[in-house]
Amino acid sequence: MSGLFSSILGFLGLEAITGVDLLFAGSAIVGTILFIIYFLLVLVGGVADGALDVMGFDVDLDVGAEGIFHMLTIQGLLSFMMMFGIFGLGVSQSNDNVLYAIGAGTIAGIGSMWVIGKVFQMMKSLETDGTVKYHEAIGAKGKVYQTIFPGDSGQVQVEFTGALRTVSAVSHDEKEKIETGKFIQVVDHISETLIVKSISVTVVSDSEE
Repeated sequence: MSGLFSSILGFLGLEAITGVDLLFAGSAIVGTILFIIYFLLVLVGGVADGALDVMGFDVDLDVGAEGIFHMLTIQGLLSFMMMFGIFGLGVSQSNDNVLYAIGAGTIAGIGSMWVIGKVFQMMKSLETDGTVKYHEAIGAKGKVYQTIFPGDSGQVQVEFTGALRTVSAVSHDEKEKIETGKFIQVVDHISETLIVKSISVTVVSDSEE
């Protein structure tokens, strides 16, 4: 490992550094490498779960409303290591003042943790806003967009969560055929498929009044 570390320092032109600069360089190199690996694992989803379990980390890498905050601990640590090392080494190399270097590295590390936290809060917000909440369609009325055949699915147009949506649907009566243009009401849902029943024009008119 020391040979690999020396090779990396040589590649970066830092083979002559000593003392606290080695700490900064080590933190920057290890933090950056693990930070990149971490995000590559996040991109492939399930692979990240297994890889971190093998390494002893009990972390949920589901990029969802709850998964976001489970990731912040490792993300924050890695981003802190990376920026602490980079800024600390930069300041140390420029003025040879250890206290200034440690201070700059610490501020940069904490700042990076804050930025990463905000970024993932934004991701969480976007994901939450973009999620279609199908349970809110229950009770809504609409029209059949594509005929629903007995025992099969079709499509309906229903307004819910603030927008008119065309959604896959089945009839609650498996023997019923609901033709295109017929009025329906949503009675339930299974995942992204609505369960609907046909209703008369009179029912629709009464509800509008």
